[in-house]
Amino acid sequence: MKILVFHSWGIGDLVMATPMLKTLALNGYEVDLVLTNSINRSIVKEAKFVKNIFVINKITDFLRFYKKYDYFIVTAGTNPLKAKLLNLMIGAKHVISTFQKKGIHRLELNLNMVKPFCKEITKQPYIYIPKSDSFQPYIVQNRKNIGFAVGSGYKQKFKRWDIEKFIELMGKFDANILVFIGPDEDDLYDRLKDAKSIKIVKESLEDSINVISKLDLLIGNDNGLMHIGKAVGIKTFTIFGMTDEKEVGSYDRDRNFDIYIDIDCRPCFHTKYKPIKCQDFKCFNNMSVKYVYQQIERVL
Repeated sequence: MKILVFHSWGIGDLVMATPMLKTLALNGYEVDLVLTNSINRSIVKEAKFVKNIFVINKITDFLRFYKKYDYFIVTAGTNPLKAKLLNLMIGAKHVISTFQKKGIHRLELNLNMVKPFCKEITKQPYIYIPKSDSFQPYIVQNRKNIGFAVGSGYKQKFKRWDIEKFIELMGKFDANILVFIGPDEDDLYDRLKDAKSIKIVKESLEDSINVISKLDLLIGNDNGLMHIGKAVGIKTFTIFGMTDEKEVGSYDRDRNFDIYIDIDCRPCFHTKYKPIKCQDFKCFNNMSVKYVYQQIERVL
């Protein structure tokens, strides 16, 4: 039985979909994956649980899949109506999709879509780790290597804790400090390029994954790099503002930790693209460097 899975979200969301892809393959299904961003291909490179990976540029590209699949599955968070409309071009016998449901982890939502026809389930995420020495300019042997993922992409800057607070937090660690900057985060690079005692990692996604896999610890905002840290199995501390840690936070409670403050108005952001009405961002502005450091120190 052939299944086409469509993923149109970001890096972290794809990491949270890999247990579903692995589960399908584990139960004998032939799985093809469609992406809208070629960068995301690096996440599932050499994945044995996916037969083919396609990257499409326009909606009419779906016509190439017409009548080739039994199931069409859209990763969690997409409007089911959109999935049904897309299937008009695919012609699969069954369409499966789901909205993000409040308080339910995205990883679990993806698995819930396939559990009715899968006997064996795996919750372990997958990520491709390059077999290269691209990490060597950044990693220092015999010293703690701590990474900071301070961005969140140019479209979701509201998910960023203040960069000045991050810089202050970095100064509290006696370690080799690495700061990861994405290709669309030049504003952060300009602020950090003259900072002392840090190394800026502004590499391809594959090389960044390679560096992250060698870290002792990764600290950052709710972003794709934090999910990479979780997938490679290192300790992570994710700082949450208006997004919901129950939906996109930790999935290994022994190694992944969520940091947030308890205020009545959070979480207030969900994936239905409701306008951001918040003006004062108390969830971040009321979160001090001292508080964040105490949460990390308590665990370490």
